[in-house]
Amino acid sequence: MQAMELFGEAMYDYHKWNLIWEMEIVMEDWTRYIDWVKWYFRDYKDFDSIEKTLFNNISWKSLLDIWCATWYYFPEIEKRVENFEWIDISKKAILVAQERWYKNVKVADIMNYKTNKKYDILTLVWNNLSIWWTIEWTHKLIEILKWLLNNNWKMLCIFRKIEEEYFISKIRLEYKSIISEPFYWIRIRIDLLENILNEHWLKLKILDENDYWYCLEIKKI
Repeated sequence: MQAMELFGEAMYDYHKWNLIWEMEIVMEDWTRYIDWVKWYFRDYKDFDSIEKTLFNNISWKSLLDIWCATWYYFPEIEKRVENFEWIDISKKAILVAQERWYKNVKVADIMNYKTNKKYDILTLVWNNLSIWWTIEWTHKLIEILKWLLNNNWKMLCIFRKIEEEYFISKIRLEYKSIISEPFYWIRIRIDLLENILNEHWLKLKILDENDYWYCLEIKKI
């Protein structure tokens, strides 16, 4: 099974049946980490300061949120923008959002996303700006994101802190004793990300940070 479909299965089971069968992230050396499913069903009062900083910078007319089961953000986004949409590659994750009364959601891969719409804000949280497996694919993703944005626009990201310049993880997910096919996720240090963005005539600003994450704003130079 594809990893993101298994991820969606875990999300849907919790949403529909309140099943507490935790999902595990399985690294290449078979080290395992629990990915707490209930974390994706938090309320605003449970968000940390870096997430609240992201919301404090959302105020424009249209927003596209990309991936990572972020339906728990939708009530706050609705308060701040006139129109918002969400895409995810997991059918079950989209079904969770639809059953929670959010209709402007669709199954889509951002790398192949087709639309004539332009947005004021794009949000990519929990390292989704560098979800792809090579630096080259990160460049491709940035160009696609730029094409989706209006002239007066910005991207807001929550981005992982690392010490290495970059590294690539081979990851599987396990849920209910089913292990997914592997996928690759590149992690990029903030200075390398800044250099990559500069190549596309973009600049970043650190809005907030904690021990593990940055909240970033990305705009045109």
